[in-house]
Amino acid sequence: MVDRLSVASKLKNILPFYYGWVVVGASGTAVFARMAPNITTLTIFIFPLSQQFGWSRTLISGSVSAGALAALVLSPAIGWAIDRYGVRPVLVVSMVVLGLAMTSLAWATMPLTFYLAFAAARVVFHTPAPIGASTVVSRWFIKKRGRAIGVIFLCGAIGGLVFTVLAAQMIEHFSIKAAWLSLGIVVFAVAVAPAMFLVAERPADIGLLPDDDQPPRPDLDSNERAVSNGNVSLDEDSWTVAETLKTRSFWILFLMGMAMLGVSTGNNVHIGAFYRDQGLTLTSSAAALGLGWVVSAFSSIIWGRVLERIESRYAYSIAFLALGVSTLFLLTVDSPGRAFMAAGMIGITSSGSNVVMSIMYANYYGRNSLGRIRGISETGVLIGQAAGPLVVGVLFDSRGSYSFVFLLFGGIALACCLIVLTAKPPVRPARPLRTGQETLI
Repeated sequence: MVDRLSVASKLKNILPFYYGWVVVGASGTAVFARMAPNITTLTIFIFPLSQQFGWSRTLISGSVSAGALAALVLSPAIGWAIDRYGVRPVLVVSMVVLGLAMTSLAWATMPLTFYLAFAAARVVFHTPAPIGASTVVSRWFIKKRGRAIGVIFLCGAIGGLVFTVLAAQMIEHFSIKAAWLSLGIVVFAVAVAPAMFLVAERPADIGLLPDDDQPPRPDLDSNERAVSNGNVSLDEDSWTVAETLKTRSFWILFLMGMAMLGVSTGNNVHIGAFYRDQGLTLTSSAAALGLGWVVSAFSSIIWGRVLERIESRYAYSIAFLALGVSTLFLLTVDSPGRAFMAAGMIGITSSGSNVVMSIMYANYYGRNSLGRIRGISETGVLIGQAAGPLVVGVLFDSRGSYSFVFLLFGGIALACCLIVLTAKPPVRPARPLRTGQETLI
């Protein structure tokens, strides 16, 4: 740890910019790597796996639900570990686990071994990588938190595109085994070293302040120092887990996360099959999915800047509105052009949900217990991710089309764009401050 901090301390004096951006880049590599087992990557493997091993598509896609259920159990513990041991060790261990899981899939020739390896990779996808990265970045940035969080999810969108294309090319030109190995090697090469050597937990660890603010002048009193510092969410304003769980806003956000990811994951798991049902070729469908990742990458930065200018619940409402409109728009898709339009809207929604949720929890509840708070809140997200695709599959099988699903999910998203506005920033009762024998309120 001493060596790592000495590296950060030396770099902060050499670099012409704030070291917090190094932390953003280093944690962004973990968010990039987490996309190795993303849904569009698995989609590329479904057909060749079913051909080679005779597995059904239901069996293969069930590994996504298995990963969500495993993450559901582990998410609170991972959040606790982030606050207890720090983001750096959690990111390093999770990247090693992810790399091993992806490479071991090359030898997963039975459903049980496939499920164990892919579920382990999906646990990293769901919890330690995104929560760890957004937590440490939230500690380094307050006023510029929006653009910083936007950058790490930009890395994730790029990863989604890279891993999907890499898997397709390796399968086409080499083999399934080579494809899994290449994904694991990229994870090891890109994400382990930056997390180990470049991530510093807090600005104070190397003598800095969030956003590269300057120390307040010593001749000012405490109130004037707070104003001169300009920070809106200092450690003293951080909520404990117990305090957070008593707030109405937390449970609204918990349910909204469940709804957002239930609708979006349900749509995304089945979107490729839907495009094929509408007469699109495999090439057109893949191109539309790729466009979605490109749009998601650029809009991550835009969402981050928006969240620096408007209250986060309003941004969340806009994200739900975009989700509802894009879901209902799927009812009109009957050509490649409309599929590309739908993919673009889905990309905007996907990036918005990632960025908004990460920033909203940090803005509402501060930084000290953010890992545990996000770990608990993530259970709602995981329930939605596990249930959404299943609901879509059941309704499609019973009705023979996705029309009712899109109407139902679009309606849910539009209703949530109003409900989320009730999640107002929580106000905590003043804590008593003890000075000598006196208690000040």
